[in-house]
Parts: sequence; C-alpha cells; structure tokens
Amino acid sequence: MKTYIAIAAMAAAAASFTPAAEAAVTVTLNPSSDGSLYTCAGCNAVSDGDYLMASGYIQGAVKFASAPIHGTVTQALLSVNPYGLPLWGSDVAVYGYGTADGQLVAADANAGTFLGTLHLPANLGYGQDAFFDVTGFVAAAHAPYLAFNLRSSGTDVFSSLEYNYGHAAQLLVSSVPEPSQPSMLAAGLLAMGLLLRRRNG
Repeated sequence: MKTYIAIAAMAAAAASFTPAAEAAVTVTLNPSSDGSLYTCAGCNAVSDGDYLMASGYIQGAVKFASAPIHGTVTQALLSVNPYGLPLWGSDVAVYGYGTADGQLVAADANAGTFLGTLHLPANLGYGQDAFFDVTGFVAAAHAPYLAFNLRSSGTDVFSSLEYNYGHAAQLLVSSVPEPSQPSMLAAGLLAMGLLLRRRNG
C-alpha cells in the first residue's frame, strides 16, 4: 500500500513542478523563399523573385525555416493576402512537405501531401489575411524547412517577399515550451524525498 502512495506522491510532486500551465509562445515566421512554379510541359521554371501565384499549371510555393519553433505545437496557421484583385480562384488546395532546401527549386513542383482546401473570403481586400490551419502538419514535421504548395483552378496572386502590401505569406505558430531542466530536477528530488519519507514512516 505504501508503494502505491509513494508513486502517487511522486506523480503529484512532478505535476506541481512541471510548468504544464505555462503560457503558449507564438512566433510569426516570414518565408525563406516564395514564388511560383511553372509545371507545363517544357516549362520547368522556378520564379522566386516575383509574386506568390497559383493559376492552373502555375503553383505557388512558400517555405519557412522551422528553427524558431520550440516545444509542443498547439496551433499553426498559414496566412496569405492578396496582391492582385480580384482573386479568381476561391478554393486553393494546400499541400505541405518538409525539406532541407530553403530556396525554391524545380523539385518543389507537384510536391507535398494534400492538407486541405483554403476557402478564400469573397470580400478579402489588400492587406487582409486569409488563414488556413496547418497545426497537424507542423506538429508532426521534422525538417529544417516547412514548405507549402498552393494550387488553384482560377488565378490567385498573393503577396510575396518582393511584392506585398505589408507582408508576404506567413506561418503563425503557437507552442508550449518543454519543461526546463531545473524544474524537472527539482520535481525528481522532491519525489525521492517523499518516497524516502513514506518508507521511513
């Protein structure tokens, strides 16, 4: 019986010292590279100094360094905002993938796993962001760069690093930091102390 009490005391002590209620930290990531990929036969062209555009055989692509993301990801949102209006494709297919290359390359064409469809608001204006939830993808990804491939049957011209009305596409990530080493050590010492006390009692 004392063993079970000691285990419970250890769990309680660890919980009391683990910063479970620590506030989430949100970082806003700007692209390392963005632009358009031309996938038509004979094209195979990469344009990373122009707009972030998705239109038929032209795929938009944007990459973010993952280094600033720490701890357990609780929410991640990809944002885009228009550089050209109107946006002719209201539905944008979003594909995600991890990569070691921070710049756009030809291999980024048709890359990624389908994450879902971004439904653009009908009244989206200049400087206004549309958001798409990519929490599951970002939380599970383990790569130096997180990349997104955007595809539309219409013509959508979004802001890029070079052409924008305030900022390019962004990745907003909220995460809870991992417990610090000192707090984990303190929890362990307290738990051991309680265990010894129970044994001696």
